Amino acid sequence: MKQQDYLNADHMDYWPPFSKGRLMDWLLRPEQYWVRKFVRNLRKEEFYTFHQKNKLLQYYYRRKKNILGSRLGFFISAGCFDSGLKIYHYGSIIVNPKSKIGKNCTIHGNCCIGSKGVFPDDSPVIGDNVDIGQNAQIMGGITIADGVRIGAGAVVIHSIEEPGATVVGIPAKIVCHAKI
Repeated sequence: MKQQDYLNADHMDYWPPFSKGRLMDWLLRPEQYWVRKFVRNLRKEEFYTFHQKNKLLQYYYRRKKNILGSRLGFFISAGCFDSGLKIYHYGSIIVNPKSKIGKNCTIHGNCCIGSKGVFPDDSPVIGDNVDIGQNAQIMGGITIADGVRIGAGAVVIHSIEEPGATVVGIPAKIVCHAKI
C-alpha cells in the first residue's frame, strides 16, 4: 500500500494542490485546516507503524500529532480508527487506545470513547458508518452496530445491537429504528 492511497482514504475535505482554496486555507488557517493537519499526522504515524515500519518517522509523526492534539484537545492513538475518519470540530476528543472504531466514523466534538476502568480491556468496539454527536460519551466494553447515530449529549453504557438505530439520552436509548 502506498502512503498517498492510505492518506486519501479519509473523508477530510482536502483542496487540490495549487488551488485558490488551498492557498486561502493556508493563509487564513481556519478550524478545519488544523483538524486536517491532525488527521494527516495521525494517518502518517499509523502508516509508519503498521504498513511500512520506520521507527524514526513513526516517532516524528507521533510527536507532531501529539503537539497539535494538545492544542486542539484531541487524544487519539494510532490504530483506533479505520479509514474514513471525519472530525467536524476541535475540542476535547478522547479515545481509549484499545478502542476499535470502524470505517467512515464521524465525530462532532467534545466526545469521550473510553473504558469504565473496571477491566483493563473494557474498551468499546464501534462499527462502520457511525455518527457520534456533540458531547456524546461511549463507555465500557460495549459494541455499537453499523450505521448507528448517537445523539448530542448521549451517554452510551449498553451495547447497541440494532444496525442503523438512533440513540439519545442519559443513559442512551433507541428512539428511531432503522428503515429496512
